[in-house]
This record gives sequence, C-alpha cells and structure tokens, in this order.
Amino acid sequence: MQPEDGNQAPYRLLIFTCYGGCATGVAASRACIRIWEENPDNVKIGCLPAVPIAWKRNEIMKMSQKRILIDACGVQCGAKLAEKEGLPLDRYMELTSMLGIRKTKQLPSRALEDQVYRAIKREVHGLLGEKLTEAEAEPSGNGTKDQDFPQMELRPLGVVRNRIKEPSLVAEAGDLEWRGKIAKARQERNAISELVIDNDLAAILDGIEDFSHLLVLYWAHRIPPEGRSLIKAHPIGRKDFPLVGIFATRSPARPNPICMTIVSLLERKGNVLKVKGLDAVDGSPILDIKPYNPNYDAADEVRLADWMTQIHRELAEGSFSPT
Repeated sequence: MQPEDGNQAPYRLLIFTCYGGCATGVAASRACIRIWEENPDNVKIGCLPAVPIAWKRNEIMKMSQKRILIDACGVQCGAKLAEKEGLPLDRYMELTSMLGIRKTKQLPSRALEDQVYRAIKREVHGLLGEKLTEAEAEPSGNGTKDQDFPQMELRPLGVVRNRIKEPSLVAEAGDLEWRGKIAKARQERNAISELVIDNDLAAILDGIEDFSHLLVLYWAHRIPPEGRSLIKAHPIGRKDFPLVGIFATRSPARPNPICMTIVSLLERKGNVLKVKGLDAVDGSPILDIKPYNPNYDAADEVRLADWMTQIHRELAEGSFSPT
C-alpha cells in the first residue's frame, strides 16, 4: 500500500518515541502527544514500527525536516532500529540515563510525567529554534516533590558498642537542649568504641587495616520523632546563639539523623573494629564506614559561623557553658 497524499508539506519535526510498558515509556508517549497538541502545525508523532518498511521510511524522510527519537530506557530499542534501517536523526534521548532514574514497570507518577515532558519539550524547542518561556525552562523548584525517586532503603550493617549510654544533646520542646557535662563530653571524645559488623559481612572490612583513620556514618537512633521534625534550632541549645536551620548545625536531631565522625582505627579483629573518638551512643546502627583521605576529605580556606568558632574557643579555654 502506497501513501495517499504525496503533496503534503513536510513537518518541521517528527517525534519517534518508545511506547513500552514502563513508567518512562508511558510518560514519554503522553509527553509527545501533549507536545503534538501544542504544536500541530510543526510537530507530528512518527510511527517507529513503520521504519523497516522501505516506502514508509522514504515517506518519513520526505515528510520531515528534522527527526528526534526518544528511548525510555537503556535497552535502546528505538536507537537500534533506527541504526539498522539507516534512519538519520537530529536528536536522540535515552530517558533513564538522561534523567538519572531507573526503569520501573508501572504507570508513571505525575511528577515523573512532568519531568519527562519538560525534558522532551526543551529538546523539541531547541530543534525548532524556539525559546522556552521562563516558566517552561525552569523546574518548579519544589525539591523532592518534583522528583520521582527510586525507593530508598537503608539497613544497619553493624552496631556501635561503648560506654556512652545517653546522648548529651537532645531535642526538647521544639529546640535543642544540652544535658551532658563538659568533662564527660571531653572523655567521650577520646572514648574507645567497638564497631561490630554483621558476621556475614566481615569480608567487607578486608584491607581496612591499611588506614589509620576512618569516617563512620551511623544513625542517631535515640532521636525521637519530634526531634526529626526540627527545622530550626539554637546551636547546642544556647539561646544566646542565633536561631539557624538544622542543616547549619551538627546536631544529631535532623530529618534523617545520619551522623558522621572521623575516628582513629586502633585494630581489627575479624568483624570488629576498635576505634577511638566516636561520639555515637551505645547501640547506634552503623550505616557505612569509609577510609579517611585528607586529599579528599580535608578542605582549604574553611570558614565557620561565629557561634561555632565561639564554642570551640570556649571548649579550649574551659569556659564553655551550655546555657
């Protein structure tokens, strides 16, 4: 069967997209239909399965000035078909790699649909030589609510064992409160802890004895739910210090109470590391351990907030007061 109308003016752009049964494929198909509806005089969706048919492929070439192909995932079915059949493309997109997301066999969320639409629309407008409006060019800026993240799971890889039974800094009444004693806090900074890694993961420590210092990431498990809801607080609970965002503090009370300490590695025995200088409470779940590398982990020209400089000065002088 031959084309019915060979005299039709060529479209400025033909869009070929994956209609596969995954979230990015469905999102791409919906985005392309939306873009076609917005630009019916310049844009048309091409039939990707028709590319192997010689006369249809010739028609595609005659009826389009430019062509873009969008694959939903890293399998790149569309790209392989276009290469095999010799279909020239002006732009190619592979969504999972481009957007940093993984392929999931489900319907897309509204956030993913919006993300895919914006990405394809930017490329389409670029091929058409058109500028996006400011609202179209910029993401909505609503943080994680605009993203479709893969499921994030954390599991403890071991546990901290030491003599620190109670945290010195706690979340209380919508702020931080220091309940420790300065002398005790100094002792804790030099305390010996054992990092007991799960037996079935013991091999994960192989080679760690070659390093003198480690970065230990652990979960502050004694932080209550209300402590994880803090947005602002007075550093170390002192009202004479400015009220700042939690991300401007080193408080363990934070939305995700992940804490990190640089420690000295004293020895390894099987699945147990003996370290010095860990400020974690006994029973804290261990999330990760990394070798400390001053070439990467130490920074030059460091600037601290005035209140943090004051804390360190008072601690050094022995004049620190938590109130």
